[in-house]
Amino acid sequence: MKSKLALIAIPLDIRGGAETILNLVARALASRPDWDVEIGFLGGQIAGEVAGSHQYGIRRSYGIGGGKAMSEVLLASRLIRHRYDLVFSSHARVNSFLAAARSVGVLRSRRLVTRESTVLLDRFKGPRALAYRALYAAYGSQDMVVAQTSYMNERLHHVLPRRAIAKLCTLPNPVDEDLIVKMSSETLPDDDAKMFSHRPQIVWCGRLIEVKRPTIAIDVLAEVRRRTGEDYELTIVGSGPLEAELRARAGNLDLASRVNLLGQRDNPFPLFRASRAGMLTSATEGFPNVLLEMMACRIPGIVTTPCAGDLDKLSGLEISAGFGASEIADALMKVIRGSNRSALYGKTLSERSPGRFADMLLGAPWSYPGGQR
Repeated sequence: MKSKLALIAIPLDIRGGAETILNLVARALASRPDWDVEIGFLGGQIAGEVAGSHQYGIRRSYGIGGGKAMSEVLLASRLIRHRYDLVFSSHARVNSFLAAARSVGVLRSRRLVTRESTVLLDRFKGPRALAYRALYAAYGSQDMVVAQTSYMNERLHHVLPRRAIAKLCTLPNPVDEDLIVKMSSETLPDDDAKMFSHRPQIVWCGRLIEVKRPTIAIDVLAEVRRRTGEDYELTIVGSGPLEAELRARAGNLDLASRVNLLGQRDNPFPLFRASRAGMLTSATEGFPNVLLEMMACRIPGIVTTPCAGDLDKLSGLEISAGFGASEIADALMKVIRGSNRSALYGKTLSERSPGRFADMLLGAPWSYPGGQR
């Protein structure tokens, strides 16, 4: 009989960076014989989303609606019924609610660990920033507040109450290399295989939103083609409100036939594996997990903007000097013209196993490479 109970709290059953980390922790714990793991979604189950956790023995419970602000209050009835050994979450409003619930005894948990998903006050100003400051004011009853990078840790010192700063630590994101390698070995659909066989592909993956700056990726493609005279293509994986703008931008640069908008893919990893280079163009990120996923797929070269802290600790990665298309193109030219860097990724990937990450959340001695109090 399993003797320990964990609750992983997630607003919605969607695929995103924070959701990926929460699911990795759930799987790592569920693989242990003494842990019973529940993922508690604040919102209702979304049509078309593939849960996928049943194979790990993870229970899943759902709330109602779209998981919007204040829906975290619906967790209260679940919290009251159980005494947990670990509660883990990664969204500021959920973190704030859980910290407040523990302070007043609604949440009974041996350990409460909350993780910060991004540097919120770098992304938001004005009334929204004030709202996040109000959420942070409830922090403090956690046993650990996890920052993804040293930069995020430093920025949090300016907004967290003193009682929460004492619990703050930096813990680099995990990646399930074995699972990604397995998924990347799936055969490409015929249309994708044909497209990738014609020309070398530069792959970009993420939500099509302003902060990710996907339109800059098209400008970078135009610049690289201009400099090299070689017929590269850009494959964009993801969906979002900028899709029409991307199509227009590609058309204006006479690149409509060289920019492949593939939409959301349940498994983008075979596309990564078949690409010549990977590219990230974001203005800011908490930490871009897609870089780790590209590494696990052994893309020969990967380029990123300096959008997050501690990127220089990722072995083999090329970081652009700035955020402009010309600067990103400079970095991309280095990896295109240079040797295959995939052999360099092993060091980074070996340090970031989900099992080790889960150990740190449970209070194991602080020996995680790159982690710091």
